[in-house]
Amino acid sequence: MNENMVSHRWKPRKKRGKTFMIQAGLFLLGRALEAAAVLDKDARAEVAKWNDPMTIMLHVHSQGPTMVLKKENGILRYAGSTPVEADLTIFFKNLESAFLIFSGQMGSPQGSAEHRVSLKGDASQAMSLIRCMDIAQAYLFPKFIAKNVLKSVPPMTLKRAGIRAAILGVGVPVGLGKLARLVR
Repeated sequence: MNENMVSHRWKPRKKRGKTFMIQAGLFLLGRALEAAAVLDKDARAEVAKWNDPMTIMLHVHSQGPTMVLKKENGILRYAGSTPVEADLTIFFKNLESAFLIFSGQMGSPQGSAEHRVSLKGDASQAMSLIRCMDIAQAYLFPKFIAKNVLKSVPPMTLKRAGIRAAILGVGVPVGLGKLARLVR
């Protein structure tokens, strides 16, 4: 072997595009859940059933992206992307599984059926969270994506169109956690 040759250790390539896509998806979902818990009566009813206080985390294994939600004093808020000790944690088994779900190529029921996610915490609260996620995704995704991701897409009534506009126009960019405190 030539002495002038430098030995290189090959490292796996980081999937920055997929990681960014998942981070963006988690952020959008977190803000949409926060807004839906204020604006949508079904999401509000689901969140009311949860323990108070409660911390929820969605996390991609092996140092992947994270989303944290906190329910305090009856209000659900998006609490960022720093991993914390949570009462309920949904783990995505790898980056590829999370990418399929957050890019709208696969719904959460199919991801669960294919064992792409695991759960730490109360299963009944996790099912309630998934129902809330379905409500939020119905507002986030256009119908042609939502019909592939959700079991059933609710009809877009005038009221739901107004809620969608509020979630996309105010809830996602700004967050509605402060609005929830003012409304109560």
